[in-house]
Amino acid sequence: MPRHVNRRTFLSIVGLGSLSVLLAPSRARGGEKPAVPGALLIAKIRTPPFRDSVVLLFDHGQQGSAGLMVNKPDHQSLGRLMAQMNLSFRDRGTFERYAESEVLYGGPVGRDSEISFIHTPPGRWTPSWSLGKVGVTRTPDLLRDLAAGTARLEQVVACLGVSGWAPGQLQGEIAGGYWEVLYPDPDTLPGLLFHTPPCDRFDKARTLPEGRPVSTPRHAI
Repeated sequence: MPRHVNRRTFLSIVGLGSLSVLLAPSRARGGEKPAVPGALLIAKIRTPPFRDSVVLLFDHGQQGSAGLMVNKPDHQSLGRLMAQMNLSFRDRGTFERYAESEVLYGGPVGRDSEISFIHTPPGRWTPSWSLGKVGVTRTPDLLRDLAAGTARLEQVVACLGVSGWAPGQLQGEIAGGYWEVLYPDPDTLPGLLFHTPPCDRFDKARTLPEGRPVSTPRHAI
């Protein structure tokens, strides 16, 4: 079972997610939008693993920033991931609803130990973040509830690994031209995350109508 990496451990390895010395950014522009939870980060980075990536930012503050890449498939289904963890769906209806849900490569931090979920509607698990109509949860308890048929989610994708930044690092990368920041209209975000093929999300994200940033997300620690 993947273990949850605590916040101190996460921040100690977070630099693995974005090594500025290895990046080749586009030219910075003035007046960059600030990073806020619920924003989409569109990569201008030309090196793996972030090249051509779209990151959903779910946490940003004095202790650092965290997000999930949403357009890099891990090439397995949720049902297969559960089988690897010796979990099975309680009944056929639950299996048919969730087994083929996609699994994404969320980022380079904790690739073998961190499992997160993007889902609608936002849920009751801890820790979790509510970003308008979309929730982000970082605990395998959600997976057990899916197996038991008690999660009651409309849509869900699992993400292995996270994308992380040390305090102040992300805003510095934005100022340096490594990322374009978008504030998607909350009504359009589920369509991008659950009804657009991963290979099309990079282009689709840049055409979404923009809304106001999610300035006060619910964050349960």
